[in-house]
Parts: sequence; structure tokens; C-alpha cells
Amino acid sequence: MLVLAAIMAAMAIPRISFVRYRQDANGRLVQSSLIRAQQTAIQKSTNVLFVIDYAASRMRVVNDTNANGAADAAEYWSSWKLGDGARFSIPAVTVDGATAGYATGPGITTTAAGPTITFYPNGSASGDAFVYVGVTSGRSDALRAIEFAGSTGRTRLWRYLNGAWRRDSL
Repeated sequence: MLVLAAIMAAMAIPRISFVRYRQDANGRLVQSSLIRAQQTAIQKSTNVLFVIDYAASRMRVVNDTNANGAADAAEYWSSWKLGDGARFSIPAVTVDGATAGYATGPGITTTAAGPTITFYPNGSASGDAFVYVGVTSGRSDALRAIEFAGSTGRTRLWRYLNGAWRRDSL
């Protein structure tokens, strides 16, 4: 009986995709960082920049106290790094049909620091956006897109499965 249980367990383990769970967690990290940036803009009554540092696989939230749209050295910022093996990715096909990039949509501006979403003191943002997260191995089933609605701050997670983007059910 014990041998049968061991054989069944050995057959089931390869089917568990830990990459899926890790990438879902990375997508949720991006979502919570976007929400944190929006909350900071409201609480501090200042513009806040959400900057994608794709080279370092991290997000920065910058208090843009002088409202110049740039992350200046004197301004306070905090950052969150994606989990091990994860990175911002350029998918072959985007959710919104835009030209592929680490982030797409009308809410994205390109700055010297990287693709940026600006949050305003009233809680709105520069516009809608998608941010893309993948893994260093390039597995397409590990691609995640984080959708951000600039007018409401709503975020949604998308997964790339079987050659198509599918919105997460959570």
C-alpha cells in the first residue's frame, strides 16, 4: 500500500506548476505596488510616480514633490523587487493589442528611469496601462499581465495560457 501511494505521489508531483504560483504572486506584488502608489498620492497630497525598472526587475514608487514627472535624487522613494527568476517581460502579443513593451497603454510615459505611471492627489492616474511579468527562462505559460484602470485604480491579473490571454478569476 505504501509503495502504491509513493508511485501515485511521484506521478502527481511533475504536474504541479510552482512557476504558476510564483508568477501569480509576482503579479499580485505589482498590483499591490500600484495600489500603494495611488494611496500614497492621496495621503501625501502630491504626485506619485510608479516606475518600472526592468533592468533590476523592480518597481519604484517615487513621491514627485516638485511635480516635474521625473524621479529626482532628492525625492523620497521605495522599491519592491520581483521574486527570484521573475522579470519584466515584453510579450509577443499584448492584452490590449498595442506594440509590445514592458508596459503598454495610454497611461504609460517613458522617462529616463523607465516606463512610468503618474498618480495624482485626487486618486486618478495618467491613464490605463498593462504591465508584463515573465520569467528568465522565457516560458510563455509564465507570462502575466497586470491591467490598471487609470480612472478608478482597479487592477486585474491576466495569464497567458495556450496561446491566449485570459483574465484571472480572482
